[in-house]
Amino acid sequence: MISLQDETTGADSTQQLLHERNYVFLLIANRLDVASDEDLDLINDAYDYAKANGYPFFCVTSSPEKYIAQWRDRTGAEYPFLLADEVVLKTIIRSNPGLVLLHNGTVINKWNHANIPDLSEQKKSLDKLPIGVMHEDNQLKTIAQCVGWFFIPLIVLLWLDILVVKRKFRKREKFNINPLIYNKMRKNIVAGNWKMNKTLQEGIDLVKDLNAVLADAKPNCDVVICTPFIHLASVTPIVDKKIGVGAENCADKEKGAFTGEVSAAMVASTGAKYVILGHSERRAYYHETSEMLKTKVELALANGLTPIFCVGEKLDEREAGKQDEVVGSQLKDALFDLSVEDFSKLIIAYEPVWAIGTGKTATGEQAEDVHAFIRKTIADKYGKEVANNTSILYGGSCKPSNAKELFAKPDIDGGLIGGAALKAEDFKGIIDAFN
Repeated sequence: MISLQDETTGADSTQQLLHERNYVFLLIANRLDVASDEDLDLINDAYDYAKANGYPFFCVTSSPEKYIAQWRDRTGAEYPFLLADEVVLKTIIRSNPGLVLLHNGTVINKWNHANIPDLSEQKKSLDKLPIGVMHEDNQLKTIAQCVGWFFIPLIVLLWLDILVVKRKFRKREKFNINPLIYNKMRKNIVAGNWKMNKTLQEGIDLVKDLNAVLADAKPNCDVVICTPFIHLASVTPIVDKKIGVGAENCADKEKGAFTGEVSAAMVASTGAKYVILGHSERRAYYHETSEMLKTKVELALANGLTPIFCVGEKLDEREAGKQDEVVGSQLKDALFDLSVEDFSKLIIAYEPVWAIGTGKTATGEQAEDVHAFIRKTIADKYGKEVANNTSILYGGSCKPSNAKELFAKPDIDGGLIGGAALKAEDFKGIIDAFN
């Protein structure tokens, strides 16, 4: 809806123009400070023609008073000005300026600034002009430009996209996720889990080494290091801005008489942004249950931390073919009471327990199958968009030698790295797998 206001009085002239039964010329110049004056003579001839024949002629602009005054000085304009919204004016005609012809309140023709008609010798009535018809040469030119600059590249891109999508997501059909709606929008992440390694000084030295090896690097992934509690306050101020910092755990209590525990709020107070929860070693050695982990996740989120939530099966469960059942239960029992908004803040890490610290590694196909199952399980609960945007990391003996193969799988978005995260060069080698 257009609103036209008189530049001097501020009166609304919209209805007056729309109900005008005569021809009306509108010179549309959305921004007078940058409007072209190359065809000024034709504009002035059009104004003179309108004035001689009693047709109203206005310049419609969104420019303030000072630019209107400058335009008058530059062009000698005698026509009145009306004010309108810049965005609306661009929808009428993109040229700056452009000429629009109204009749009975309806646009019947318009011209860009390079195609304004010569009305200096016009003797006939305007109804003898080719009203409402774009000149053939302009029409053909416009069609050719649309085909050349838009449709041909679009067709090529669609063809390439279909080829890539079909090849990359063919295996996803077994989980009934339509590959044509799938588009990877989630982050690639390489996160290091130091576990119970490195004294305080050794940890500081490792961070300095990481800063050095990444100094000139431009990682194609987010980089995170998760350290023992005692390192957090010392590491966070000195770590390179390319690297995020997280804790390896947090308590399932908010605060109180829980000797030896560290709360999510304490972790966040160090400047850390991440926390690993549900790691298989915490489940096995400290008997952490899904109920405990549910509380930890809620406390972590409440304190602005991003949980890296771990799931994975043991060797006997893998050999019995129960990996999907185990992983699905771990997800549902601990996480599926979260809202869509809160679940969307999580990172999931699949760590086959039988491949952690054993030197064994799941094959790329084994890892991809479980990652795809995890994404399907998330999609069933929260929808395909949330599943599509959830980063799922592989956490089972990932090394520089196998990272590229693993990260090439469509559902593997990076790694939760153990031993290789303790050496700067090895960790960088895994980060480089995304380049």
